[in-house]
Amino acid sequence: MKTKPHRGTILNRATGTPENRSGAASSSPKLRGALPSRGPRGALRIGCATVLLLLLSVSVFAQPPLPVLPSQSFGFPPNFATGSGSMPINYTTDLISEPVDAAPFYGNALILDTTNQAPASLNYNVQDTSPTTTRNINYSQGTVLFYFAPNWASVSQGGTGPGDTAYFLAGGDWTTNSTNGLFAIYADAVGSNIYFGGVGSGDVEVYASAPISWSSNTFHQIGVEWTTGDCEIYLDGALAATGDGVMYVPKRSTWTDGFFVSSDNNGFEQSRGATYAMLTWGVEEAGVYTNDWPSVSNSLASWQSGLGGGGFGGMMGTGGFGALIPDGGGCGCISNTTPFLTNLTAVPTNGAGMTFTFTIEGGTNGVNYGIFATTNLVGNPATNSVWTWLGQGTNCGTYQAVNQGSNASFYVLGGPQMASDGSGWTVAFEALIPNWNHADPNIPGTNVLTVTIVSPAQGAIIQ
Repeated sequence: MKTKPHRGTILNRATGTPENRSGAASSSPKLRGALPSRGPRGALRIGCATVLLLLLSVSVFAQPPLPVLPSQSFGFPPNFATGSGSMPINYTTDLISEPVDAAPFYGNALILDTTNQAPASLNYNVQDTSPTTTRNINYSQGTVLFYFAPNWASVSQGGTGPGDTAYFLAGGDWTTNSTNGLFAIYADAVGSNIYFGGVGSGDVEVYASAPISWSSNTFHQIGVEWTTGDCEIYLDGALAATGDGVMYVPKRSTWTDGFFVSSDNNGFEQSRGATYAMLTWGVEEAGVYTNDWPSVSNSLASWQSGLGGGGFGGMMGTGGFGALIPDGGGCGCISNTTPFLTNLTAVPTNGAGMTFTFTIEGGTNGVNYGIFATTNLVGNPATNSVWTWLGQGTNCGTYQAVNQGSNASFYVLGGPQMASDGSGWTVAFEALIPNWNHADPNIPGTNVLTVTIVSPAQGAIIQ
């Protein structure tokens, strides 16, 4: 999006001072939360109960809005259902749902990063129809709060940025000139600014923007609040920018297309990172929930440091998250049989371990299979070994796992059967990564799996 200067300014909402926008039709200041005139003094000569009601009304208007429960939560389980149990409109099979242990949240992170070389997208309804009628996002007024770790570094940090416009959340009319309105939260290609803006009838507007300077694999809190009168951007628990209100609200005719998390509607212009614990409200929350940032930040940092290798390294190889990279389709792929690994190769990676390349054959079309690795195969049962989850892949796909160990490594496929405890994880995952069983990292896994060796050259399948 091309930026345009703001048409006016709004004073800090916390000060209670009037807003005064340049170019406003009226010269009189607009006082937020102002009460109607109480009338002549004689009007106070009324019953005590009525006086009490008046005093209560003044108190309500004088206080900041009380926090309310989110309209929707997005915990990104393997099937990417919303917190209310509704399924997304659509999602591509090259997404990764990875468990994250960070108080006060326990859930999964959406990892979406194919370096914009292959489409990857997650598409939700604006308003659900089943099993609830939850409004997932309100384009006219609302709040969105989430945590994001880039798989890139800003240019100011010596990196290259995401390499293209990086959408965190966007919906509406994606056509050229966007006649019906586009709503977007995004970063620029070099990772230097975050924007909240929109497009309507060919007019590109930036409602607010704030500078960023991010290192790779480090979480940040992002909060955006808006009405048609004003908007705010919060970063890492602090107010970072204020601006004009939303001008272009996507029309209802676009609602059936939903909104997209972490990419554009074609699966490109990706955020290229991990999105965690996304919450939405249908009202502005005045930054109330951003005060969780210190505790969440400390918890995330503690969790990451305990993985060994930094970031998501302990879960997905020492290369950090995104270690499992799609590498095209298989040749002459076999399907509708027991899934297995084939076409295995391992080559040194510039002195930083090995790059393991493989193809998933057999299995069911379109089903995600987990890929697990260990450098010390203890024996039967397979759960005696310490396993690392590399990610998910589908049959007939070829993948790379980078920065693998230089010594012997063993790889298995996890079946798609979901655990019965409602955690949103597979039976294979809960058994091989026992500390992630249920939503409590202190509950050990108890499942015992059957490991079928297809052939020594083709790995194994966990059932």
